[in-house]
Amino acid sequence: MGHGPECNTGAMEKAPPDREKVLQELDRLLREAPDEASREEILRLRNSLNTPEMIEMARAARKSTAQRSSDPVLEFHDPLLPSLVTATGGVIATAICLYAVALAFEAPTVVIGTLPLNPWMVAVFAGAFSVAFTALSLTRSFSVRIDTSGMATRIAGGRWRKLYIGAMPWKDIRSLRERPDRVLEVRAASGEVFEIPMRIVNYPILREHLDNMVRLYGESS
Repeated sequence: MGHGPECNTGAMEKAPPDREKVLQELDRLLREAPDEASREEILRLRNSLNTPEMIEMARAARKSTAQRSSDPVLEFHDPLLPSLVTATGGVIATAICLYAVALAFEAPTVVIGTLPLNPWMVAVFAGAFSVAFTALSLTRSFSVRIDTSGMATRIAGGRWRKLYIGAMPWKDIRSLRERPDRVLEVRAASGEVFEIPMRIVNYPILREHLDNMVRLYGESS
C-alpha cells in the first residue's frame, strides 16, 4: 500500500483536464465508500486510469478531436432544381397559403370564376407546396465535400449516376481536365478519375481550389 495513488502525482499534473475531473470524482467516491471492498474496487479503477499508457491515450484522443473540430469544411453542390425555381415557387405558395388563411376567417367559401372553393383547403394545398419547394431546394443531386485532408464526392438520384465518385486525399491529386460535356475530370496518382459536373454552384471557386492543390501535389504542366 506504500505505492498508492500518490506515487503518480507527477503524471496526474500533466494529465488532460477532462481526465483529472474523472480522477477527482473517483477520489470523492473513495472517501465516501461504505466498506473496504467498495474502496478497493474504486482504488483499482483509479489506478488503472492513472497509468502512463492511459494518460497518453487520453492526450491523443483529445488532440485528434480538437484537430477534427477545427478543420474547415466546404461543400459544393448541384441542386435538383435551379435555386430561382424553388425560391420563387416557395414564396408564391407561402403567399397563397397566408392569403387563404386570412380569407377563411371572413368567408367559408369563395368563388373563383364559377368554381366554389374552401379557403382552408386552398391554404392546406398551398402550404404543402411551400414545404415541397423548401425540400426540393435542399435536395442535392451531386455534392463535393472538401476539407484540409482531401475531397469526397456523392450522388443523390439518377441525374449524375454515370459519373465516377469517391474520396481522394490531396496528396494523391495529379491533374485536372474539363471535358466538352461540361464535366471536370480529377485524376489521382493511382490512375482513378473522379468526375465533377461543372454546373455545380460556385464552380469557379471549387476549380480554383483544385488548381491550387494540383500546383502543390500534382503534375507540372
